[in-house]
Amino acid sequence: MASKHYHLTAQGELEQPDVEGELVLCRYCDLLQHLPELQPGEEAHCSQCGHLLDSRHPQPVIRPVLFASSALFMLVLANLFPFISMHAAGSQQQMSFLDTSSVLFAVHHPALAVLVWLFIQAIPAFCMTAVIYLKLGMIWPLPARMWVARVLFMLKPWSMVDIFLIGLLVSFVKLASHGDLALGLSFWAFCLFCLLHLRTFQVIDRREMWSRISPNPKPMFQAQPGCTGFSQHLKVCACCTALVPFNLSHCSRCGDRVHRRIPASIQKTLALTTTAAILYLPANIYPIMVTVSMGQETQSTILSGIRLLWQDGAYPVAVIIALASVVIPVLKILVLYGLCYLVMQPQSYRQRLSTWVFRWVDWIGRWSMVDVLVVAILAALVRFDLLMSVYPGPAAVTFAAVVIITMLAALSFDPRLLWDSPTGQAPATTEQPNSMTEHTS
Repeated sequence: MASKHYHLTAQGELEQPDVEGELVLCRYCDLLQHLPELQPGEEAHCSQCGHLLDSRHPQPVIRPVLFASSALFMLVLANLFPFISMHAAGSQQQMSFLDTSSVLFAVHHPALAVLVWLFIQAIPAFCMTAVIYLKLGMIWPLPARMWVARVLFMLKPWSMVDIFLIGLLVSFVKLASHGDLALGLSFWAFCLFCLLHLRTFQVIDRREMWSRISPNPKPMFQAQPGCTGFSQHLKVCACCTALVPFNLSHCSRCGDRVHRRIPASIQKTLALTTTAAILYLPANIYPIMVTVSMGQETQSTILSGIRLLWQDGAYPVAVIIALASVVIPVLKILVLYGLCYLVMQPQSYRQRLSTWVFRWVDWIGRWSMVDVLVVAILAALVRFDLLMSVYPGPAAVTFAAVVIITMLAALSFDPRLLWDSPTGQAPATTEQPNSMTEHTS
């Protein structure tokens, strides 16, 4: 892998005079810097916090359209054929992909049913359709592209098909000792859909897509790279990454409301994190799953389920559930509390490492939903009347609420607060003044 490096001078200008690019404002550390012209296969990172600012992929229109179209086709197939069949004690139960949500309605868990349907069907389908619409809009002038792009990037974190796939694997291990499983055509179609869905987002250049919809507005005055946007009365639109002056309340490109910093960021983060911490207690005390076998009812909490998997010798699955349902939620709550505390400390104790930790925790927090999806899968598949049936417990909705609230808490936290100084200037770095690194595959 080859790499090229662009350097900033002490004044924040590029050393190479022939390299020129648009000004960008990092949404994590608020550093204003030049973005060099990227070639296909290259990406640019912030020189201060390492956040990915931009990337370029070959064939930026046709590849996302092909991947998204193929993903939608596989999603249709996943809903047309049998998904999984289970044979136990001479009886057979067949599950369709839609049953993961429809059965929850039948057993009087409408809130959980709606969440599962949104996370694994509605939102992923909308995202793939939106990608096709926006990419074709680069060729033909289609209406409402601005609105579609705004909704697409807002819903992207809530598409959880990859987590559902892990939940399927966990469910197979749980059911292996209770009966024989047969995978239908829809299961393999869903696996392909999951891979194509992930690949679609990997080949999308967000900044390039917005520039095709509308050009990036330039500051009305001469901005100085190497300083913070706050010190130059500039803010960044979280939706389309455009530069917005302080005196404008809405982005001139996408129309989204733009703030200098997220209003009451620390207060919102602390309130949401505390709510998640309080709900996490009943989520572990009450049963998350109820199993009825031969008329006998067995209630399983998160911890008892992990212990049972460990006793049955399913060590990898027990570790996965323990990480997703215990370690990650607790760690995310503690990290969010810690970040709110660090904002009030001197800058030497925060900044780059804290920003990296925040990005990592923000990304991994959604994986805690795997246990809720496992319960939905088991409830849809294990329906043998009095022989054996599985139902969601009261903790399923509570734990789903914990995951959603921690995700909202991360969205409420403004990482730029970790970099802010009393003067509003970018803090001095002890590393080489490397503005951006471009990687060519």
